[in-house]
Amino acid sequence: MALDIRRRTDNPAPAPVKKADPQPAKPEGGTTTDRPQAAPADPAAPERAQPTLRTSLDARTRFEREGGATQRSFELQQQLDRNNGVGDIRALGGSKRPSQARPFRVDGAPAGVGTFAGGGGARPPMTGEEAIAVLDRDFDTFDTAAKGGSTDGKVSQDDLQAVADNEGDRFTEEQQQAAQLLIDSPTYRNFVDVGAGRGNVDGTISREDVDGAVDTIATGTYQDELLDTAAGKGGRDGKVGNDDVVAALSDPAVPQETKDAINLLLQSSEGSEDLSGALGELTESEIADASALTRTPEYAALSGEDRQLVADAFRDSGGDAAVTAELQSTIQGADFQSGTAEERTAALSRIALLNSTEFAALPTSDQDLIRDTLTNADATDLAVAGDLRSLIQNPNFDGLSAEAKTSILSQAKNYPDSRAIENLDRMVDKDWFRGQGIEDQQRSAKLVAHMSTHDSGDRDILDNTLDRLLSPDSDYKLKWEPIDASPGNVTLGNASGDTLRLNEDLVAADNNPVVAGGLEASVIENTAAHEISHLVNGDKTNQTFEYLNEEYRAWYVGYEAENGHPPSNQEAMDRWEYFLNPNGGYADYAHGTDSWLPFGIGDKDGALDKPEEAQKIYDLLSELSGLTVDETNYLNVMADPTTWATNPNDPAPDTVFPATDDLDN
Repeated sequence: MALDIRRRTDNPAPAPVKKADPQPAKPEGGTTTDRPQAAPADPAAPERAQPTLRTSLDARTRFEREGGATQRSFELQQQLDRNNGVGDIRALGGSKRPSQARPFRVDGAPAGVGTFAGGGGARPPMTGEEAIAVLDRDFDTFDTAAKGGSTDGKVSQDDLQAVADNEGDRFTEEQQQAAQLLIDSPTYRNFVDVGAGRGNVDGTISREDVDGAVDTIATGTYQDELLDTAAGKGGRDGKVGNDDVVAALSDPAVPQETKDAINLLLQSSEGSEDLSGALGELTESEIADASALTRTPEYAALSGEDRQLVADAFRDSGGDAAVTAELQSTIQGADFQSGTAEERTAALSRIALLNSTEFAALPTSDQDLIRDTLTNADATDLAVAGDLRSLIQNPNFDGLSAEAKTSILSQAKNYPDSRAIENLDRMVDKDWFRGQGIEDQQRSAKLVAHMSTHDSGDRDILDNTLDRLLSPDSDYKLKWEPIDASPGNVTLGNASGDTLRLNEDLVAADNNPVVAGGLEASVIENTAAHEISHLVNGDKTNQTFEYLNEEYRAWYVGYEAENGHPPSNQEAMDRWEYFLNPNGGYADYAHGTDSWLPFGIGDKDGALDKPEEAQKIYDLLSELSGLTVDETNYLNVMADPTTWATNPNDPAPDTVFPATDDLDN
């Protein structure tokens, strides 16, 4: 129903309705030919511009005409349950009936026929926008409806009731219907009540209020203003609260499509937060698209998680028509319908990710890194899109420098695996990472991503090592430092207290993947687990067998982390040969230290210098070789595995470690 409305300054009273024959039924979507017309305009009066009202009766009322009832919002109830702990939407006003006022009835027709509230009469109900247009055109008629006399520029509730009741047979059918709608619809009545944008809802509508409401409707995006005062509390403040939502959803004049769009927005992760802003972005066609989407049986069959993904994509895109169409075609597609629950969630997570506000805020180069990650990920890894979305939505990620974000997303591309992405997400929450400079952040991102996906290593040890660094309740820290070593030796890392220190000179500060087979890989795959083993077990340096065996255990754990299996007897014996080498990195502990003081003051004996400690070392070498080892032959036994009673290639036993030792971090 399109109203041909022009404002007049003199507002002549329209011809009254005679209580005679009932009006003929109006054809579907058409207009009646015998509608009472307003009196001719005064030629001398200046004509006011016709407002552009973006209303469509067919679109806004098709559900009512097709017999659909106004839905109570189960989704809203869920949202309000979460927000307020209310168990029933009716407790917030959802069960209130639209109005206690008498419905408008076309003369001669049975009660309820042709009424706004009845919905089953000969003509479709008037829309709220059309009611406001009638009020705009015939303002002076409404102004004096209750008490007559001269106009005062205000329309009260009594005036609306007088028109709706057709007191004195003075009002047209159209005016009566408009008045009844504004009585029955608090949402539209309150909207026009504060149409000028000033003051609170007070039950009085001024000429300026009507002008403001018409101008707002003419913008085409006014759902936020419409719902702002739906509950009748306060004035227009740019906020749509839960009470406003409840009022709108129970208001018979609010189009079902608008209610569907509200429900969809409430299903999003943001829920009712800034609902006014989200509604304000939507055009009429976008609202219609949202309604059509939520009315599909495929949408109704979605899980709560998947509905939220749909809602997030719709909301973050600002209701973009192409995104809504993609969502609908996806959930109705054969692949989606035949997929597992995880596959369906993955498909929707991808759409939600690529249409998220966080994705849109990234530079194109970072967006390309995310797209490449999605492209390169294994098709069976269904968590990639969701984990990427979680990562870029992490407030701590948002707080990083642009270079750090690029570094993290580069490693996600290098290692397109949900395990890497999830651990990178955990990493950005750690204070030790956010406190690092960009070069160390590049090294840390490389370490975390590579360790997360190093499947040829021992996954239990690698995952536990990562947990020690990344778990929210873990106090361990990672630092990158230049580490000096004695001539001929390279120190890959060390640990003390709660801090793992790795040699920054051995891991490149860049956004590339780890170079396989070199020291960079060894530091990340082996040394990190080795040093964490020291921290977990509380190891302390000393010139004893116990300490050397702790070093052996840490080496054993690091070896397994890197290689995925225990070291052989031969490899274990080689390690002990390094421990006991007087020129090796552990010479101070095996052979002792000499003080600068004279007469041996301050000298410390090494473990081999102490008979009891030395015997423990020989016993361990005996277990590896199967031979009886003592101070006279230990060097020869270590050097010649062909003499061993054990197989040099067999796994070295871990029974040499105390039962209290943690062997997997």
